[in-house]
Amino acid sequence: MGVFGLLLGLALLVFDGPIFSAVEWFAKLAHSGPYTLSPKNTSEIREGIDTWAWAGFAVAAITLLLGNVRFRTWLANSLRHLVSRGDDDSLPTDRYGRLFFAALIAVLVYSVLAHWSLRTFLDTDWLEGEDGLSEWWSVATYMFAAVAAGAAAWYLKKTKHNKLRYYYMALAVGFFMAGMEEISWGQRIFGWGTPVALEEINIQDETTLHNVNFANNVIFEILFWGSTLGLVGGFCRLTANLRGLSDRMRMVLPTLTMAPALLLIMVWRTGELWRTANIPRLVMDYFNSGPRGSEVPEALLGLCIIIYTFTNLQKARYLSRVAALPTENQTAEQEPTEERT
Repeated sequence: MGVFGLLLGLALLVFDGPIFSAVEWFAKLAHSGPYTLSPKNTSEIREGIDTWAWAGFAVAAITLLLGNVRFRTWLANSLRHLVSRGDDDSLPTDRYGRLFFAALIAVLVYSVLAHWSLRTFLDTDWLEGEDGLSEWWSVATYMFAAVAAGAAAWYLKKTKHNKLRYYYMALAVGFFMAGMEEISWGQRIFGWGTPVALEEINIQDETTLHNVNFANNVIFEILFWGSTLGLVGGFCRLTANLRGLSDRMRMVLPTLTMAPALLLIMVWRTGELWRTANIPRLVMDYFNSGPRGSEVPEALLGLCIIIYTFTNLQKARYLSRVAALPTENQTAEQEPTEERT
């Protein structure tokens, strides 16, 4: 993979002229009659070739490093105490059977329907307008996730993973704030005015931070890289599960059932640098079904955080029940007392 990425990058940089000519020839071949690429299309094709060249170098830099045995050994030794399953771990191993694939297909169907409906009916107020169905869906998912994360933190307080409570407490606070941001902290419900300081920099003139000019770019990047990390974490969980995964990592790494939604978020939220190299999006645009608006990634994110927090709440409850059970030593100490009684 690393050698291929390196050769691809070098080929695209050295032979960018012939490659552009080949693309131009295919474009003309796809049209009947005389055809000439517009200056805009020409610029985008050249940008795409350069982007894929640097993508090849990026792949080479990562995979060649991982191909080094010494580096892999060092990395494995560094992570073993976090990832490897211990004798005292309680959670059952992940099962990738019928239930897993049923959940995966359900997420896929939801993702496709969300993309089609929210893109097709972009101008339908009751669906995507202010206080429309899609916005209240986001609010509901954030609030559910906040409660679930808070409950998981409460269940973990008497377990050996009690430090994970702070992670879930942070998630609960973050999800609650995100939910309140979606409803402008109640401004549209109760009708108060926007503070002057926010009104000057807020795109929608509301009491929110996520609509401030620079915040939109930050959220854009968070959605893309968060989805990328989610997919990487899901695959890490899948591979580590075969060798034995610790309870701690099962409470942090996401499940791969979210993969269709995460992939679609990545397609929608690929940054400007990768726009001309985003093959799925280019195909979608060709069939006039490319991204429109901003509601689809938010609807998909809502489903992902529900799955993540709910499944981890179940695990936290299980760990809490296991921690409440008497240990073998405690049982042995209690038996003589019961006999004397």
